[in-house]
Amino acid sequence: MIQVSNLSKFYGEKRAISGLNFKLEKGEIVGLLGLNGAGKTTTIRILTGYLIPSAGDALIDGKSIFDFPLEAKQKIGYLPETPPLYEDLTILEYLQFVGRLKQIPEAGLLDEIQKSLSKTNLLEMKEKLIGTLSLGYRKRVGIAQAILGDPEIVIMDEPISGLDPKQIVEIRNLIRSLAGQHTVLISSHILTEIYKTCDKFLFIHKGSLKQELSLSRLEEEMQKLAGWEVGLSGKPPKELLSFLQSFANNDDLTVTELGTSKEESLFLIKTPNAKLFKENLFSKTISSGIQVESLKKQEVSLEQIFMEKI
Repeated sequence: MIQVSNLSKFYGEKRAISGLNFKLEKGEIVGLLGLNGAGKTTTIRILTGYLIPSAGDALIDGKSIFDFPLEAKQKIGYLPETPPLYEDLTILEYLQFVGRLKQIPEAGLLDEIQKSLSKTNLLEMKEKLIGTLSLGYRKRVGIAQAILGDPEIVIMDEPISGLDPKQIVEIRNLIRSLAGQHTVLISSHILTEIYKTCDKFLFIHKGSLKQELSLSRLEEEMQKLAGWEVGLSGKPPKELLSFLQSFANNDDLTVTELGTSKEESLFLIKTPNAKLFKENLFSKTISSGIQVESLKKQEVSLEQIFMEKI
């Protein structure tokens, strides 16, 4: 549905993005992840036809956004970070206005608005003035205008920025409901929340694409970097360290000292074979005079994965 080829944008000598290449398939929800200033918004503005690139092309369902802008834009629903809302209109009036801009036939416009309001849980609020709405509901109205007319592609720039935890969950569920029916591209710097929403992730840093990972591949990476925190007692810390290092049946096992208290010495174990490590730990401590005081998995955050990738 979206094919980006060697996309670059420069402002004078300043590089915003450089040589981006990626592809989005029909029905996918894809996260464009990066720190503030990484080039996410520039990329999205080019894909939606708001900016002209310095080089490269972007195809929307096979149509160049630059050579065939009207045909390409008809396939896109766009939610900017700050939705373009008119505060003196009701939600219904605003969606009627947007529908006419999108050239949705008047005979079917109210039906399309009804579907959009239903998907965003705004039916009961359609007569409310936009100026009286909370930030969370304004985001909903922004999404409602983006999906009005049932576009094949929905592009959202920071859709959960500024929301409270309850609103984030609601918007996340709303975005997930679009899967399959729409191809969705979401930009965000809030990595943990986007992880719960997307099927694929594009890691962008300083204007360049650093990594592309599916959800399953990302979870494998997180698993690989995860470790086991072990608390041992019964011997001095140096002897406990040597004891754990003796488990290195595979060369990838590493042991890091985390500290010592009166009750136990803590160590971080990283190994691709956690099952073998745990079997060794409990079988060997029985005959060594060492006690296992604690054992817990140390999870890896998406932020840690992101920093690894850039």
